[in-house]
Amino acid sequence: MITEKERNSLIKFIYSREQPEGGFSFSHMTPPTLEDTYFALRLFEELDQRSVNKPTVSYIQSLSPVDMHLPKHLYQLTTIYRIAHLQNQINLLQQTIFTRPKINLNTLADFYYTVLTKELLHMLITINGHEYQLLTSVENQPVKSIEEYHQLITLMKKIQIPFKSDEYSQRIRAVQNHDGGFGLVLHSTSYLEPTYHALQALKELHAAPGNTDECERFVYSCMTQISGFGRQITTVPSIEYSYYGVVSLKIIDMMKKIEG
Repeated sequence: MITEKERNSLIKFIYSREQPEGGFSFSHMTPPTLEDTYFALRLFEELDQRSVNKPTVSYIQSLSPVDMHLPKHLYQLTTIYRIAHLQNQINLLQQTIFTRPKINLNTLADFYYTVLTKELLHMLITINGHEYQLLTSVENQPVKSIEEYHQLITLMKKIQIPFKSDEYSQRIRAVQNHDGGFGLVLHSTSYLEPTYHALQALKELHAAPGNTDECERFVYSCMTQISGFGRQITTVPSIEYSYYGVVSLKIIDMMKKIEG
């Protein structure tokens, strides 16, 4: 778990990416984006920093759900509305989803983010033939990425589709490398993002990595001297990877407590 000093440094790092006009970006020199703002607010939430500055609230209010066509973006928008307590925008988003033509779900990720959005909006979650085919086609793939495992397991649990959880736990645990991290697929380089997805999937399965201590060391190795986490030990920090790092350490801390 991160220390109070590390928490304060992370909060300072996040604020350094907030733009004068509101919203957050990858660097000082780039304009704010939905994605960076999403990860900034999610990270603030994880760090118990609840307030959102007025310029950023204005930036969020300027984002229109009508312009969002990808399920991932709709989910991110719904989440930042929730964190910023913008109930009017949430109601508008709900109406937009009800009235707009049905979004075509082309990938497992599309289905995953659609289900998460409906859950946030307290909408009925159902599954049609096309969506079931998406699930089964990915489930039957001989090679799946760690992110696909995470999304697949989450969806099957939410929709209550039976699956062999022990088999999935073994497959995910097998992807852990000697440095403690996880790669995108088996025998690939460790990065912070797939490590985060592996930990989220294992948490869903009530399991843990084969070596939890080494996994924790890998995550900490991605924290930079100026604060913030990068994708690997030698990469520059970003808000996105800082979110993965903080949540990963929280999951590891929970797993260690369960292990005793």
